[in-house]
Amino acid sequence: MCFPHDYSQEDLFYKPNPMSKFLIVGHGLAGAVLAHTLIKKKQDVSVMDTNLGHSASSVSVGLVNPLIGPKLNLPKKMIECLQINQKFFTHYEKNWDQNFYTKIRFNRIFTSEKQQAIWEKKSSHPLYQSFIGELLRVSHYRKMEVDAEFGGGLTLQTYQLQVGKFLQASKEKLEELKAWETNKFKEDSLKSKFKIIFCEGFRVVENPWFKYLPFEPARGEVLKVTEDQSEAISNGSWYLPQKNGDACMGSTWDHKNLTIGPTNKGKEEIIKNCKFLKLKNNQISCHLSGVRSGTKDRNPILGAHSKHKNLFLFNGFGSRGTTNIPYYAEKMSEFLMEEKSLPNEANLLRFS
Repeated sequence: MCFPHDYSQEDLFYKPNPMSKFLIVGHGLAGAVLAHTLIKKKQDVSVMDTNLGHSASSVSVGLVNPLIGPKLNLPKKMIECLQINQKFFTHYEKNWDQNFYTKIRFNRIFTSEKQQAIWEKKSSHPLYQSFIGELLRVSHYRKMEVDAEFGGGLTLQTYQLQVGKFLQASKEKLEELKAWETNKFKEDSLKSKFKIIFCEGFRVVENPWFKYLPFEPARGEVLKVTEDQSEAISNGSWYLPQKNGDACMGSTWDHKNLTIGPTNKGKEEIIKNCKFLKLKNNQISCHLSGVRSGTKDRNPILGAHSKHKNLFLFNGFGSRGTTNIPYYAEKMSEFLMEEKSLPNEANLLRFS
């Protein structure tokens, strides 16, 4: 197995520390972002992946939405996450000559007068002013042929990451660096000098070293339809136009039937929840299903195994992975390289 040098031209003569060799198991968004975060910091990294089905990254629409839930809350560390996202993806867009991360116009449709009042109240709060945009009336959405009984508003600083495109570019770069292996992790690798980081997504529940942790994976379904609206719209469920003339609608939550794939029940639920769009002329072109690697407290789980000191975990990002994975990848790299403490809310030790 080969370990690459950093590929930045400005560091062409850098010789990485041979004692820092990382094997990342899994190349979903978490594994890919962590791999390139470490490579950028002059570390030797190899990625192992078997391309198993049902991964969340394979169906992710990459929505980064700063105001979540019916109360339009701003998650903790959202500002820091957005800053790190911008820095991370801008770097790779420039170096790989591709576009992955785009600011979008995002309509939040209010579901009640109470929600409209929450929006108006938060619009004057200093913490929310950079995220709450123009208040839009019922008449505005009527012209768009959108059913918005209580009006809506524009959520600012909303982005879309083209997850599939980023993962493909990441794989190509890793192959170029001879840092890619299509293979299943085997226990004999434990005897190596690698620092092994598991980024397996929901399949961590089968991991013999970390499956005891309180993971709570959830299957979600997404529909692809022919585009009918040019703007992204959400009332909790969402409609997100794509660059190819299609749009995605979603999503659902199922904690029990993880690997059954797309279902009629899921399709009907999405159509019902997005009925405000009046999508009668749209035809469903594709129906997808993937499993999010969630946790019971809705925070990711990062850290080292208590006994096997060369085994690490970087997992559990759930539906907010496109928002916070680069932020936590930075924290994880500092933990691995400098022995800095991990954030309390994500530290594996919170379950000790």
